Amino acid sequence: MKVVKRMQNKKLSVIIAVYNTEQYIKKCLDSLLHQTYQNIELVVVNDGSTDSSLTILNEYATRYDKLILINNEKNRGLSYSRNIGLEKATGFYIGYIDSDDYVEEHYYENMIQKMETEQADMAITDIKVVYEDASMPDYITKGCEGKPTKLNFIYNGLAASACNKVFQKSLIAKYKFAEGKVNEDLAVILPAIVSAKKIVYVPDNFYYYIQRNGSIQNSGFSNKRFDIFYGVDLTLERIKGCKNYQEIADAIIYMQLITLLIYVIPKEKNLIKRYKILHKYSQLASKYHINQNQYFIAFLNEQGKKKSIYYKMLIQLNCMHMNFFSNCLILLYDIARYLLKPKDFKTDICLQDLKKLAYHQSRKKEKVSITAIIPNYNYKRFLYQRLYSILYQTEKVSELVILDDDSTDGSRELIDEVIKTLDGIIPIQKCYNNKNSGSPFKQWEKGMHLSKSQYVWIAEADDYCSKHMLKKLVKPILKEDGIVISYADTAFIDIAGNKLIASIVPEIDIQKTGHWNRNYINDGKEEFKRYTYLNCTIANVSSALIKKDDYKKEFATAGQYHQAGDWVFYANIMQKGKIAYTAQPLNWYRIHGDNVTSTTRKEKHMEEIQKIHQFYNEMYELDVIQKEQIRKRYAFLEKAWKLEVKNEKNNKKNNTLFHSK
Repeated sequence: MKVVKRMQNKKLSVIIAVYNTEQYIKKCLDSLLHQTYQNIELVVVNDGSTDSSLTILNEYATRYDKLILINNEKNRGLSYSRNIGLEKATGFYIGYIDSDDYVEEHYYENMIQKMETEQADMAITDIKVVYEDASMPDYITKGCEGKPTKLNFIYNGLAASACNKVFQKSLIAKYKFAEGKVNEDLAVILPAIVSAKKIVYVPDNFYYYIQRNGSIQNSGFSNKRFDIFYGVDLTLERIKGCKNYQEIADAIIYMQLITLLIYVIPKEKNLIKRYKILHKYSQLASKYHINQNQYFIAFLNEQGKKKSIYYKMLIQLNCMHMNFFSNCLILLYDIARYLLKPKDFKTDICLQDLKKLAYHQSRKKEKVSITAIIPNYNYKRFLYQRLYSILYQTEKVSELVILDDDSTDGSRELIDEVIKTLDGIIPIQKCYNNKNSGSPFKQWEKGMHLSKSQYVWIAEADDYCSKHMLKKLVKPILKEDGIVISYADTAFIDIAGNKLIASIVPEIDIQKTGHWNRNYINDGKEEFKRYTYLNCTIANVSSALIKKDDYKKEFATAGQYHQAGDWVFYANIMQKGKIAYTAQPLNWYRIHGDNVTSTTRKEKHMEEIQKIHQFYNEMYELDVIQKEQIRKRYAFLEKAWKLEVKNEKNNKKNNTLFHSK
């Protein structure tokens, strides 16, 4: 990101606790010593290291005056080291870094510049996770999703991390790190967020977090993990009386405690050990009434029916202290996920696998020319799987077009390797943006322009599919002329490839017509008039073959919407010909994380839906029955998305919509 140079009058103290990180400490210190923010001191606390860390630190302390070295004679723990480091720090600003991590050269310059510009007392940025295991791709975790509000900073997986933040010392010095505890950041960082007068968010400014094989976060579940309850208790005590206390408390309890039960504890596969963990958790969590937590309830509303039932039962059983049954429930759920895992899903993929499949593709006969367009933005960790699923198709793929929208996760290095390996075997090209486009439709349009085929398959880089998907989608195209879209049912999978929702049909067929229970070919205008006018009936672009054409107008219209543009795009293309559907879940849409969509985003989505219906009404003069279905749809969404407070406003909009002519 662009760095604005300015006067650097206020000192920054970066506190680094070191314990047996001889392999990493040099890179960490070098990244700090070469910061563009020059008014900096490094307060390094050696916490009784038994390797050569202290020797390395003494060498650096001799060479650099800005490095202050404190030596604990014995190991006292991270919290003690951070507390003593803060006492010795003389800076106006405070930052923390783990001794096995490192930062970009503009890291502190970017954050402090924005803090001073906006007169903030705290800055938050992003983390790039880098695995020691080279087979594991890096990925980026955002410091904030949605608007940069205190609640959104707290309702975030990085909320309790000290390392992706800069504080005014007067803010962070109010609280001490809890010594002898893990999750020591919790009761310091969260109260600091709550009490801060102004917080700024600095996106795409990376702290590099090294995932070591033996680190605490990568080790198995131990009783020390229950220290988080102490941290939550202390946090809630420290923020008592703050504005919006209950909402903030619920967000903390959900992010720190409920997610522990939902995602972490089930990973323990030893049934006896897991039972003991569940038993202790249920005792510690009983006072929080987690089954009534507003964020958990909202989370349930975001899940598919079966998954919602599972999570609800898991929480209820825990609240009732029925730990034997909750243990059995987790076991049954794991078995079900294993049985439902897509048979074609492939892991442990290398370049040679892709090369082998490309050779097979080059020998296939072409029935319909198809370009697979792969739009990518920071999906390096999924690219091999995506490309494998494309090249594994039983139907010929005529060419590949890989688009990268200014990724920051190393995607381009991987794409370059793929191009170098596959070029000459199968037609393949790449197109890189120097600046993020901010719109998927710009990428779709660019890919379609580059395509030389009759049909394009916009295969999003993080999705996956059955090896038979293209064969099934091509079948109706060979049968009838004039098909502009051929698409299949979509299942939802998680990051690991486990099926979350086996079919999207129940969510699409909101009128309960049974239309998607069988294969069909339909006139596009008729499809729109009967079904697509009400809601988007194509769940995911990766599930569709789209006839290549000049869709400049359609792309421009879709680009006016941030939440529902794909619906407008498909509906407008339908007007140009026929649509075919395959009643089989062949496309697998990948869900990332489980954060609940913000109320603000839902409100904007609702506004876009209303705007789209207004557009359709003016263009096609929707009839009385269609308008009544739309009213019912609004009522359902208002209830499901908890937008009842908007009823009066929405009703007014609806009246304008339906009585404007």
